[in-house]
Amino acid sequence: MLRRLAAPSRGMCAVPSSFLAKAAAAKDASVLLGRFPSGGRFDSVLADAGFETTAIGNDGAVCALTVTEPLTNNYKTLHGGAIALLVDVVGTLALLGRDPTRPGVSVEMNQSFCAAAKEGEQLLITGKVLRYGKKLGFTEVAIRTDADRLIAVGRHTKFFA
Repeated sequence: MLRRLAAPSRGMCAVPSSFLAKAAAAKDASVLLGRFPSGGRFDSVLADAGFETTAIGNDGAVCALTVTEPLTNNYKTLHGGAIALLVDVVGTLALLGRDPTRPGVSVEMNQSFCAAAKEGEQLLITGKVLRYGKKLGFTEVAIRTDADRLIAVGRHTKFFA
C-alpha cells in the first residue's frame, strides 16, 4: 500500500519549494543564482554537493559543482545518472533564464560521456538555449572540469503547455 506524506503539522517542517516554484513565484530567474534550492526530491543530491548557479540569463545558465561521493560510481568517478541529472537540471535552468514561469516537461534527453570526472574535481556546467519556441525548448549542456576537459555533453528538449 502506498502512503502519502501528510500535510505538515506542529513540530514538523514543510518541504522546501523546488527551484521551479521559486523562479515562477518571483517571475525572475535571477533568484536562482547561488546555492541550489532543492525541493527535497531527487535533485537534493545536487544541493548536498554544493551545486550552485553562477550565471543565468536569456541565453542559458552556468553552474558549478564539486564531484562528491554520493555522485560517484564504483570507480569513484561521476556516475552517468548524475550526468543525466545535471543535463536535466541545467537544461531546465537555461530555459528558466528565458522565462521563469515556463519550466516545461522533459520529452527527450541524451548524453554523450566523453571522459571521467574523479571525486573531488571541480566542474563547470554550461547550459545554452538552442531554440525557444511556443511549444518546445531545446538546450545543450556541456560538463567540463575547471581545467576545461570535456566530461560530457547532453541535449534536453522540453514541452511547454
